[in-house]
Amino acid sequence: MGFLNPIFLLGTVIAVVPLLIHLWNRHQAKTVDFSSLIFLQIAHRQSVRRIQIKHLIILILRMLILMFIALALARPILKNQFSLAGSRTKTSCVIILDHSYSMSYQDIDGHRFELAKSVAIGVVESLQNGDNVSIILMSDKAEPIFRKLTRDFDQVKSTIQSTDVSFQSTSISPALAMAHDLLTESSAPNKEIYLITDLGKNGWQNFGRLPNLSDARIFLLPIKNPVPNNSGIEDVSTSPKLIGVNIPIHLKVGIKNYSTDPVNSTNLAFFINNQKQSNIAIHIGSEERVDLTFKHSFELPGVHTGYLELLPDRLPIDNRRYFAVESYRQLQALCVGNNNLYLSLGLNPERELKPTEEYTVLPSSCSPDELKNFTLDNFDILILADLPELTDQVKQAIQSFSRAGKTIIIFVGNQIDNISYNNFFEWIPATFFKSTTWDPPTTISDYDSEHPIFEVFQDRSFSITPKFYRGFQLEPARNSSVIAKFQNQMPFIIERRIGKGNVLLFNVSVTDPSSSDLLVSPKFLPLLQQSVLYGKSLQSSRKRNLLVGQPYITKLDRHRSAVAEIHLTGDVSHTIPIQSDGTLEFRDTYKPGIYQINVSGGSPKLNDFFVVNVDPSESDLTPIDANQAADRISARTAVKPESDTWRQTLNSQRTGREIWGEMLVLATGLMLIESILSNKNEI
Repeated sequence: MGFLNPIFLLGTVIAVVPLLIHLWNRHQAKTVDFSSLIFLQIAHRQSVRRIQIKHLIILILRMLILMFIALALARPILKNQFSLAGSRTKTSCVIILDHSYSMSYQDIDGHRFELAKSVAIGVVESLQNGDNVSIILMSDKAEPIFRKLTRDFDQVKSTIQSTDVSFQSTSISPALAMAHDLLTESSAPNKEIYLITDLGKNGWQNFGRLPNLSDARIFLLPIKNPVPNNSGIEDVSTSPKLIGVNIPIHLKVGIKNYSTDPVNSTNLAFFINNQKQSNIAIHIGSEERVDLTFKHSFELPGVHTGYLELLPDRLPIDNRRYFAVESYRQLQALCVGNNNLYLSLGLNPERELKPTEEYTVLPSSCSPDELKNFTLDNFDILILADLPELTDQVKQAIQSFSRAGKTIIIFVGNQIDNISYNNFFEWIPATFFKSTTWDPPTTISDYDSEHPIFEVFQDRSFSITPKFYRGFQLEPARNSSVIAKFQNQMPFIIERRIGKGNVLLFNVSVTDPSSSDLLVSPKFLPLLQQSVLYGKSLQSSRKRNLLVGQPYITKLDRHRSAVAEIHLTGDVSHTIPIQSDGTLEFRDTYKPGIYQINVSGGSPKLNDFFVVNVDPSESDLTPIDANQAADRISARTAVKPESDTWRQTLNSQRTGREIWGEMLVLATGLMLIESILSNKNEI
């Protein structure tokens, strides 16, 4: 027996109220003996006993009446294990249909998602008049097709037939929580949840055992091949991440075989801007990851898109992976100092010091006094080369660059005025103390190899060359970070974000070769150019490589309140208004591919790109054990659906009958008997 409103079972406590009243009255009664009535008491002893028995029966009847009323309000139901419950009871069920992209796997006996849809339709066809149902599509989020339970079974089946597999990964718990919420609102005596999934282990992570909050019978319906075979592209990255025009880069791709069988022969094709660049035949061993590298250089600045693609297999969705990278146009660097020879050579190493378009950085030089003759908006990077002091003109330039979100690079020699620099502490990364001389010379003992500036020094050779003879004792500002240190742990490079801008402080002279041999070291040119490229990259807030479902958010300060058109090849275009603060937010990233952004309003016109890829964690089709999965979601069993026999089994478990009406009839009958006994003359 079960109860649909078990909270009313608390009402059975009221049944003891008549007993308490009876005991209280007995406690309050006092016995007084009268000598003239003693013989009457003896004569009527038998009559008194009869009256006591009658009162006891009335007391029991009253207690039973209250108990049966409370039980009726709790709506008791006899389930199928009772012989009296022979009729079918009303049923509310929620079908959770896994439509993550692993369900697009082509098994030997058919497409997994098509098999799953046929099972879901079978559940709907097992329902009868008076029952109701809802459908939840499950991926990494729960999507209810019907937000309320419905009796329109034809519409439900039609919706299931028209549903497609998604490009998202799997998460079990949100869909189950939503199913329990839907059933909690139902008053049907029988509640059921059907979870139709391939049991991919990716969806069963990050949660423990889920309680059965709706007290429903949960059926786990696995749709899977015990030994799936799949390989896919896990990731694509560039090295270095900061890319200049005509600078060779390495495009790294990781391919994983998720099955125990080797992939004896497949091909990997490499495309840039829709043009095929190369094709490689590869072999991947059992459960092996293969890392390949393609070398490429971009002749034109701007955003470049491409993809890598494997030959199709049983799960083709993860066989293509897109990427978007930006190669920077020739950056305009303004070098402020009295001797910019080494700095100009490092930025653009032409023999005659004539900047050409063959190099990424085009330097312009001026003295601190000439700075007022330059329009700072025309430059991407400001470099201060061993300035003895920070004049008002230089301070204004630093503030202007920081407010514009640009980067300032500061080199310091031994002849600087400490007071001048320290008085401008809120705009530079450190406090300056006395200069230091190292004899013997020191080297770099530690640097952040993951930082984009040092990404080109993969062999860590920068830590032993070059050698430094003089530097400054520095105390980094509280909100600064030290990204490289000398052997005595004194900072070599300090970085500080100031508002939208960024400041890089190099504790070395860029004009005096006697202070270090960095200026004549082959490490100087890549260090300097990577620093400039890094400074430029910070000016862009665009994250161009996303996973399915991740929002694309960027700032377009020059296109405030304009309208952006976002287009995916082969799909409809989306028109998105840019907010008044320049924020563009696009959340409809539920398909992988290359997205193009066009903005006609503002100056200049914007033509940009970003890419969306599937989550590679879903590519591992290894299933979780069905019995273990059933236990974690409080399911009673893992069921294998088999046509009509399976539906008959479902209906055989939906029998039962509510008996609250019988409880009320019984309570009414007892009230009638109690009324007759109470009003009967006791003489």
